[in-house]
Amino acid sequence: MRANITLIKLGGSVITFKDRPLSVNLKAIRNISHALLQLKTPLVLVHGGGSFGHYWSTKYGMHTKPYRYDSHGISIVHESMIALNQIIANSMIKNGMNPYSIMPSIFMQGQEPISAKISEINTIAESGIIPVTFGDIVHVNKGKYSILSGDSLMTIIAKVLKPSRVIFTLKVDGLYTDMKSQKLIHVVSPEDNSIEFSKVLSDVTGGMRRKVTEAFKIAALGIDVLMINGLKPDRIIDAVMDRNFVGTRVSSNKRRSVPYFV
Repeated sequence: MRANITLIKLGGSVITFKDRPLSVNLKAIRNISHALLQLKTPLVLVHGGGSFGHYWSTKYGMHTKPYRYDSHGISIVHESMIALNQIIANSMIKNGMNPYSIMPSIFMQGQEPISAKISEINTIAESGIIPVTFGDIVHVNKGKYSILSGDSLMTIIAKVLKPSRVIFTLKVDGLYTDMKSQKLIHVVSPEDNSIEFSKVLSDVTGGMRRKVTEAFKIAALGIDVLMINGLKPDRIIDAVMDRNFVGTRVSSNKRRSVPYFV
């Protein structure tokens, strides 16, 4: 059964300045908060690491593969994500929202989801509180840790909650045929095989490649995924309210051949 909630990923490139270590885009967070306040649907938010988690995980050579990473690095990455989450939550509170921070370790057992705990997130959202979780480094087993990206969390949460809408906010307008022309791909589906991931830039958690991969997984569940410029939050409102919006729809049921994007 489809839940009447909207699941939104706040991209790290939207809420931070990824080219400047440990820098937050407070204006973007504030503008997104103002936009989300206009929505009546229950919300669940996931945010990325941006110039916080990505910066430190790169410095300490951490990846999504479970490994016995540097203990000091594990602490720094984890605490940097908590710090970023606090900044986001406090900004949202100042702007009239009711965020409720949830570390992924609460509803994950290593890399495996705890469905009952994820279902509680839906209950929280329906009560008028906004659950906010985030990518993090998590203990897997026997002293091994792994980066659990916010993009992966989107798929994990979507599988359990089956939200009515799923939105990834980006620093760009959506998926492009190529960065030079910036010709927007309006609709794409998981059946399309013309996107060449080898030409997509990536970071420690997979970058745009990871986002598209997870969007395709969610679309395969029968849920459309909307990829929107988070720096223009009025587009989020349009998408949630089923109005025409600028962005890319990863369609769960429409076939359309498109060129690859980079």
